[in-house]
Amino acid sequence: MLFFYIIMKVNTLLLSALFIIFMSSCKDEDTFKTDVSDFEEFELNENSYWDGSSNEGFFIEGNKTYHNTYYPDWNTWSGFIYSNVQEIYYLNTNSIYAAFPSGGADESENYAVAHQFAKIMITFNDENGEEPRSMRLTNSTYTALSIKYGYAYAKKFGGRSGDDPDWFKLTITGFSVNNVITNQMDIFLADYRFEDNSQDYIIDKWENVDLTGFGKVKSLEFELSSSDAGTPLYFCLDNLKGRVHY
Repeated sequence: MLFFYIIMKVNTLLLSALFIIFMSSCKDEDTFKTDVSDFEEFELNENSYWDGSSNEGFFIEGNKTYHNTYYPDWNTWSGFIYSNVQEIYYLNTNSIYAAFPSGGADESENYAVAHQFAKIMITFNDENGEEPRSMRLTNSTYTALSIKYGYAYAKKFGGRSGDDPDWFKLTITGFSVNNVITNQMDIFLADYRFEDNSQDYIIDKWENVDLTGFGKVKSLEFELSSSDAGTPLYFCLDNLKGRVHY
């Protein structure tokens, strides 16, 4: 009898352990779905873009709404557009719509370009928002070349000596469904503040940004700032990944 009691006890403990493992392994996938915005569903002609000139005011991919305001008098926009323009060499009108790495993240075609003329914002369509996990960021060609060489309205970072402590920064702020700030993050897209000038940099690749510290948000807002008032206020975004909870 003792032998059978021990066997039953072992089996009970084993089943309990397996149940706990099963519940733990299923916990995440049972409560959310992954939503990735990579802009590849949008059809564009080669070397072209959608800039909001048709006045929709936004575009949607998955659970994410990218807000856009178009200004016909200045032929520009604020917020997000999507593009597949490849221009890495010239500071011209076309380079406004181009990512400096030439193309999207992981050699994809499409990506988003943001311009700050007013608020830059992404909202999440589910009533409970989304839990952002990561995204890829880089400079636009127009901004990167302006920083590197300067032009009529913007200085060359570092100045003539190379010692000027210039910087170009993106601030990301997350807001909950109750419009409470959940987190804020600064990302330097160019930084010339180092004592050793060889450490100065302009981001020229698609950098991965960890967003797990933002928790569940209803919106993300983006603000660009610079040590030089003339720096063109653009950045590029791709592969925004998040969790939509059931």
